[in-house]
Amino acid sequence: MYYPIIRGRQYDLLALRELLEKNLLSEKVIPVIEPTKLSPTLVSTINSFKENSRKIILVSNPKIGSFHGELAMPSIYSKFLSLMSLDNVIIGHQLNGNSKNEIRKLSDDVSLSLENLVIFHTERKFIQLYREIYSSVKADLNIIPSDNSFRRQLDDQNLVGLSDKFNKLPRNADYLEIESEFFSEEHLFYKKEGYIGFSDYSIVGAEYNTSGFAPYAVAFHIVYPNSENGLEIMHFVSDSNTDISDPAGKFSEALGKMMSWYYDIKADKRMNTFAMQSFEDHHEKGTYPGLATIKKLSIMHHLELMGSLLS
Repeated sequence: MYYPIIRGRQYDLLALRELLEKNLLSEKVIPVIEPTKLSPTLVSTINSFKENSRKIILVSNPKIGSFHGELAMPSIYSKFLSLMSLDNVIIGHQLNGNSKNEIRKLSDDVSLSLENLVIFHTERKFIQLYREIYSSVKADLNIIPSDNSFRRQLDDQNLVGLSDKFNKLPRNADYLEIESEFFSEEHLFYKKEGYIGFSDYSIVGAEYNTSGFAPYAVAFHIVYPNSENGLEIMHFVSDSNTDISDPAGKFSEALGKMMSWYYDIKADKRMNTFAMQSFEDHHEKGTYPGLATIKKLSIMHHLELMGSLLS
């Protein structure tokens, strides 16, 4: 199973919802949402998963954005509880020094059993705390860094290995120096390494940045299977990168490069995803969907492709 972590940004959530509603999200893909705020898009996305009888993991104690502070407000917390109480939602908890109290409160608020929680581990110092909380049962899943020391100490648990596969560079223009690079092969080896699934941050990366700004360069990040069925990633970057003007022109430059490459590999049916068809349509019509849609389509392509590779 593949558990991609999606932060609660609007277009990231829309990527999930559109794949689901188009019946393009494999049942072998169970998304993890770490919400950044209680937005209408978050609510509609989770409700869409419920309507389609699909499981989704919702992190109950997010650490990014302002949402963790907003949860102290009774009205916000009540609405969030209603989402976590949906029968298709699997509740996730990020292990921390106060986890005993947080899990106890969570169990009381949503009538939750310990064995139904997904636990996210980030620090080895909390492993003993996990053992104390889970002295007699196992968590549904333990999502841990893909690290031997974690795996050795939790090898009797249900483990999912998490790694950040996206090479995040300071500027989009920096990808001009790296046209292609290795991305991931976890889908090929996770079982041999003792995991029951694997997790990553798709083509976005683990770094979370709330500041938005107009980029000098436009970049596409597209994953594709190599000859050994591992994943590599192509970076397509605009050329007119001296200022922030004409984002539509920059989009056209980067898209032209991507289409030249795509036409050479289009015979691989796994690459004929909805997102790639959408990019091709924009290229043929000369339309510009906006920068946020580029990321949305790139996430959609990655998740649809992963479903094909796991089928």
